[in-house]
Amino acid sequence: MHNNTTNQIGADSVRFFLARIRIYLSEMYPPCNIVFGLLFFMSAWCGIDLLSLSDHGRFFPSEIVLFSGAVTIPLFLLLLRIMDELKDRETDPVHFPDRSVSRGDVHIADLKILGGLIVAFLFILNLFFTHSTFIFLSTFGYACFMYKYFFLKELISKNILTALLTHNPISYLFFLYVVSIYKNNMRAAIPNGQVLFLGTVFLWSSLSWEIARKIRRPEDETAYQTYSKVLGFRLSMVIPIVLSGASIAAVTYLYFDMVIGFILLYMIAVYLFMVMTYVSFYNKQPVLFGLKTTTEIFIVTIQSLLVTIRIVSL
Repeated sequence: MHNNTTNQIGADSVRFFLARIRIYLSEMYPPCNIVFGLLFFMSAWCGIDLLSLSDHGRFFPSEIVLFSGAVTIPLFLLLLRIMDELKDRETDPVHFPDRSVSRGDVHIADLKILGGLIVAFLFILNLFFTHSTFIFLSTFGYACFMYKYFFLKELISKNILTALLTHNPISYLFFLYVVSIYKNNMRAAIPNGQVLFLGTVFLWSSLSWEIARKIRRPEDETAYQTYSKVLGFRLSMVIPIVLSGASIAAVTYLYFDMVIGFILLYMIAVYLFMVMTYVSFYNKQPVLFGLKTTTEIFIVTIQSLLVTIRIVSL
């Protein structure tokens, strides 16, 4: 009887834990985030392949390598989300009282367990299957430094710009991670300069998204630190517009023969939609989507086009 009771308690604990994790994921890491992570990997891979002199009869490595690399990016992004949750557990109840952890629907212990499981899975995938151990460990190490605010918590945690400059480079490390998998598993001569320049498109996209999601009109500002509060409303809106325009210029430069024509016009059209949204938001006019969503639409467009161009060229 005692064993049955113990087993029931254990089963209930697991069931309640999974229920809390479902609540957390549905609010803080919905399925679209997984799609964004997979698209990051695929677009980087296709962009690299378009620039390389690969054996084009072999577009992908083995299934286990491809699966391991592709799954690593969204899992890593989820791990970073959990790390942010743990870092901000003291301030989030003040600034974001409606979030699942702040409400008490999800426990900090739950996130620690989930984070530990993700770390274990990431290490299995990357120590045994991707053949890119060094760059994975470098990226993971950088993430750990981010979690500790590079041991400069007082300086970084209280300044949103310092946090941006120290945390955002991990997006470029993600890109180098894809480069490493490609280089170590494909028969290809990679033009290093062009590939490294391609990585700036992903870096600029990350910067644009990060800034766009923390822009508020002056009358909507609170004690929470935003880029509009620190940089000013106008400048904070100009930066994503400039970086997104630079992304189009970089893609056009790298793949001129492939994008000239309809694809270039399509990129420009989506970009102009984004710019018009920013202008409307600035002028307090109705917008179809918020700044964050509009920026995401632009980023997804650029990354999807890289995948499309590569598939069409097969």
